[in-house]
Order: sequence, then structure tokens, then C-alpha cells
Amino acid sequence: MRIRSASVELRAFEPALAGTLFEIRNHPSVRAHLRDPRPIARASHDAWVKENLVDSRTQHLFVVSHSETPAGIALLRNFRDGEAEIGVMIVEAQRRRLLAYTASHLVGYYGFEVLGLDRLLSYVPLQHAQALEFNLNCGFEPTGDASDLYHVLALSKARSREHPAHRRFRATREIRVEV
Repeated sequence: MRIRSASVELRAFEPALAGTLFEIRNHPSVRAHLRDPRPIARASHDAWVKENLVDSRTQHLFVVSHSETPAGIALLRNFRDGEAEIGVMIVEAQRRRLLAYTASHLVGYYGFEVLGLDRLLSYVPLQHAQALEFNLNCGFEPTGDASDLYHVLALSKARSREHPAHRRFRATREIRVEV
């Protein structure tokens, strides 16, 4: 499956992308915001891919490309009762805000309009002020759930359809889903 808008493409994970995914997950600008920012060993990555993306398919993970160059990942995971956790990690995201913005909209569109989810949850590390601001500007709202590590935010399907950022995106950009 591929989801596209202009020069941005989300390509559903397939085993042939394991090496690309390893490079993205191991990039210092991505690792800096993971729970454990240390370099990821290839054997550990391969085991994680097998467990989460090949054997059990517990996540819907996409490689994000800009002009056909891999630049990040977008995913939905922890599915439960019409909701899922959203995650977008872009290599050097501070330099690629438009790419992060587009990838976020595309994976959100996939969750709401393709999978029919009612709500997306975003767990933003407490120290990542830029990501918090980004999520709030995209219509996510605090859930009130307490966490020692994360801001817990949510975006409903209805809010995604009404929020100015999403309305503006859909009005100016074509979204294509190819199966």
C-alpha cells in the first residue's frame, strides 16, 4: 500500500524495507527522541521487525519518502476499541517541518478514513517542546491522562475533519491511496 500527496509517499512496510527502516531508526536525530537513544544493534532491530511487522503485524508502519528518498517513518500501533497510537519520526525533522506535517496528515488520513478509527493518541516526550507544539497545532488535545514521561494527546475523527489545519491540508493537497 502507498499513500501519496505531491512528492511525499508513505509506503507500507515490507521485509525488503528492513534495511531502510534500520537506517532511519538508527539516525541520531530519530534516536534522540526514542525511549532509549542509544544506537540500535542490527540483531535487535531484526528481531523487533520480525516480532512486530512480520510475524504478528501489530503495527501499521510506513516508510516516509520525499521525492523518492526515504526520510522517516509513520506508524499506527496499539489498536484498541476504535483508537490507535500515532507516531511520526522524520530524520532531521527540525529542517523538514513540511515533510513531518504532510506525513502526519497522511498517516492520520489512513487511520481515520481507511481504517475507520475514531481517535488517535499521541505520546509526546515531556522534553520535546517542538513536538508538543506541532501536535497541538494539528488539533491534538490533552487527554488529562498523567504520565511521568509523556504528554498524552488525542485527536478525534470529528476534530480532524473540522480543525483548520486539516481542512486547509485537504483543500490544497490531493491524497491518493494505492493498494
